[in-house]
Amino acid sequence: MSARARRRRRGGPSSEPRERIGHEAPGVIRHGPPLSITCSCGRKTSVSFGTSWTCESCGRSWDTSRIPRSEYDQIRRVQIRFRALPVTLGLLVVTIAAFFTLTGNASGVVLLLPVALLSWFLMRPAHRRRYERAIAKRHNWTLRGEP
Repeated sequence: MSARARRRRRGGPSSEPRERIGHEAPGVIRHGPPLSITCSCGRKTSVSFGTSWTCESCGRSWDTSRIPRSEYDQIRRVQIRFRALPVTLGLLVVTIAAFFTLTGNASGVVLLLPVALLSWFLMRPAHRRRYERAIAKRHNWTLRGEP
């Protein structure tokens, strides 16, 4: 019996939680990137759009729902566009590898995969810089904390 089946039988969780890669927060893909808030007392935090946060040190509250939804949606669109490129390239490589496999050209797959990985790792820093520049061009909001 597998470990998953034993947990299910004991009443434990039926599936493992999804592993987060890097600094990814839960819900980033569906709900948009988190907003960083720096209180005047120096405390920093990240919250999702539309939520309120109260500083534990000084008691000031910050309401991110005062940010215009249209401006935040622009940032979400940029984020989704830059996430789509790696997924598209991965699907393209898988499609080409399947084509090579189905036509009986296994040596093409052996050459394709290392070339694809090498090209992505060489292209990735430029892709990340372009993403950071695109996000930096967008709005920065200055919210005032309410005592």
